[in-house]
Amino acid sequence: MKKLLLLATIVFPFSMSAEIAIQDGYAIQGKIFSVKTAKKYSSLEGCSKYALSKTKVQGFTFDKTSQKCTLFKKVRNLKPESNSVSGTK
Repeated sequence: MKKLLLLATIVFPFSMSAEIAIQDGYAIQGKIFSVKTAKKYSSLEGCSKYALSKTKVQGFTFDKTSQKCTLFKKVRNLKPESNSVSGTK
């Protein structure tokens, strides 16, 4: 059991350390994985954390006006959108 805990403390931080490149003022165009409107996803932080937790997700767009988090499994391109913040893995 101790070996398992030691392994988890060594491996787990690296498995969740993927980074997201954030771009303010852009929205992703691509294949949608999911759209979240629940309160815990209604912030840039909540949206980006959720995107990082999903292995199939390549990026997200957070709409600041509607507070909607859209996750994408395929990212085709980025388009200028003043009320959006996007991130790609």
